[in-house]
Amino acid sequence: MRTSCFSMGHVLGAALVLPSLLLAGCGSTLFRSDFDKTMVGQPPAPTQGIGTAQIHGSAGSVIVVAPPAEPSGQWVRIGRPVPDTDVAGFQGNFLESKGDGQYTFTTTVFMPSGSGLATIQFERFGQPVSNLESFLHLDLTEDNRVRIDDDDNTKFGQFTRDQPFLVQVTLNIGEGSSNAHITLGGNANGEADHQIGPGLQLMARQFGAVRLWMGFPHTGHFDATNIVVKYKE
Repeated sequence: MRTSCFSMGHVLGAALVLPSLLLAGCGSTLFRSDFDKTMVGQPPAPTQGIGTAQIHGSAGSVIVVAPPAEPSGQWVRIGRPVPDTDVAGFQGNFLESKGDGQYTFTTTVFMPSGSGLATIQFERFGQPVSNLESFLHLDLTEDNRVRIDDDDNTKFGQFTRDQPFLVQVTLNIGEGSSNAHITLGGNANGEADHQIGPGLQLMARQFGAVRLWMGFPHTGHFDATNIVVKYKE
């Protein structure tokens, strides 16, 4: 039976301020965002609530903003105003590399109308912020669905623009194989399972960072908050 740190079904009827609280008590926290200590309009601080952060992109492309919606508290905004600007992203780095085990990533996302494709991806520990490799990535697409690893055949679910919604990814990483269970909640719905490819297995076993970013040729912006990664053996 698959296990996860909390039931997304419980979140659907709950306030969106709850994700980090619902994760409490399930293993150890390897990363937790904290944008409230940074002035609005400034880049996220390198030191987060737990773990560290790096950003990339043109000046002003990754900044802390006032909440676009509930939950309250400041958010990070990632965007590209025009096609010829640099790829922009926020990389959250774990306290340490844990290797095999179960990881649960959760965040609240806000996708405004008209914004292009946004990506959430999963990377090895210590990966340079300039390196965009990943062993798994999710695209929040222009048609308000979620796509896995650039394969249109994997599209699932539906999210609502201009409303906050939850993204949870439970990664079961092991010596022989690894897999992910992706669930949408709040003002979104849908779930999917995905097997990590054999060629990406070594990278998966070195899991140690998450990245939220927007790349060429997409423009616009998206916001995120309550970015948390939990681990248990």
